[in-house]
Amino acid sequence: MTPTDADISERVKTFEHAVVPHELFKKGRRAIETLRRRWRPKGVKPLKARALLILGEPGAGKSFILETLAEENPKRATEDGDVRPVIFVEAPKRTTPRQLAAAIFDALEPGYRLRDGWNTARILSEIKMLCEEMGVEVLMIDEAHHIVDHKNTDDLEDAAEFLKQLLNMCSTQIVLAGLPHLGVLPETKKLRQLRRRFRPPVHLDPYNWSDRTGRRKYLGMLAFFERHLGLPEPSNLIGFDFAARIYCATGGHVGIISAHLSLALETAVADGKSRIDLPLMAGAYADLVLKRKPAVLLDFDAGFPDEVPAGRTGEAEGRARDAGPEAASDDNPYLAQGEAFRALWRKMAGDRLADQSRVTAHRTKEAAPPSAFGRPA
Repeated sequence: MTPTDADISERVKTFEHAVVPHELFKKGRRAIETLRRRWRPKGVKPLKARALLILGEPGAGKSFILETLAEENPKRATEDGDVRPVIFVEAPKRTTPRQLAAAIFDALEPGYRLRDGWNTARILSEIKMLCEEMGVEVLMIDEAHHIVDHKNTDDLEDAAEFLKQLLNMCSTQIVLAGLPHLGVLPETKKLRQLRRRFRPPVHLDPYNWSDRTGRRKYLGMLAFFERHLGLPEPSNLIGFDFAARIYCATGGHVGIISAHLSLALETAVADGKSRIDLPLMAGAYADLVLKRKPAVLLDFDAGFPDEVPAGRTGEAEGRARDAGPEAASDDNPYLAQGEAFRALWRKMAGDRLADQSRVTAHRTKEAAPPSAFGRPA
C-alpha cells in the first residue's frame, strides 16, 4: 500500500520527536532542573535567582533541550489563575533590553503589550508581577547570543545590566541558550557583576570520534536513531563506514544528524525503500547542504554528471548514479572516496577546531580565552 502524504508526515514527525537520551542531553536537563529547584513560591523567602548558560554550535541540541522541557511542563489552569512553571522565549536578532522584555511579555501573556512610556524599572516590575502570579520557576531564553551581539560596548553593558536587575528582582531562575561566544565576553564591571550570578555553564560539544569513549557514545546515539527509524530492514548506521560518513557530514552534532536522517527517512518511506542507505543520505546532504552553494559551470568538454564513462565501474559509481546528479560529487561525504573523503574529513575537523576558539565571527587557531560568564577552573 502506497503511503499517503499524511502517513509520511506522521512517520517523520514521530522520528523527530523522539528524545535521544544521550549523555549531553541528560547533563543539560539535570543542570536546568538543579537550577529550577532554587525557585520558591510567592510568600516564601526566596533564594537568590541564578542563571545558567547552555552553549553549543548550531545543531548541538540546545533548543531541543529547552523545547522538550517546555512541552513537559504545560500551562495549568487553577482557581487562582494559570500556572506556568516553565516559560520558553526566543530572543530576537540583535535584541535590545526592550525587545527582550517584549518577547518575555508575549511569552508570559500573549497580547500583553509593553507600553512606550515604561522605563526599565516599570518593565522589570511588570515582569516580576507576572512571574509571581503565574508561578514561573524558570525562564528559558533561546538564541540568547543575540542579547550580546552588539559591537557597541554601551549596548552590551545595557544588556548585562538588564539581566542582572531581572535576576535581582525575580525569584524566577533564568536559562540562556546560545552559541559559544555567549560565554566569551569582554571583562567589564557590569559583566563581572553578572558573572557572579551564573552557575557553571554546560557545553554541548559533539562526542569526539578520535576518543574511544566519545566514539562509543556517538555510536550509541546512532543506534538510538536506528531503532526509531521504524523501517523493515536495519540500516546499520553504526557500521564503521556509515558512521564515519555521518560524522564527517554533520560534525557529530545531534541536531544535524537528526535533520539528515529525517529527510532520508521521508524519502525512504515515500519511495517504499526498506532501509536508509548511503545514496539516500547523499541525496539528503545534497538538498540540505550542497544546494546552498552557487552553481558552477561545467567544462565544455565534460560529460553530464549522470553519464558514466566506459570502463568506470564500482560501488562508488553505483552510489553516484542512485543518488542523482546533484549528489554525485566529491563534495558529498556519503559518496566521496579515497583522498576526496579524507579531504572532507580534514575540513570538518579543521572547522571543529576553529569553532572551539571562536570569540567573534572571525576564526582563529589560538586557544579560547576564559569564559566571561563561567567560573574559573
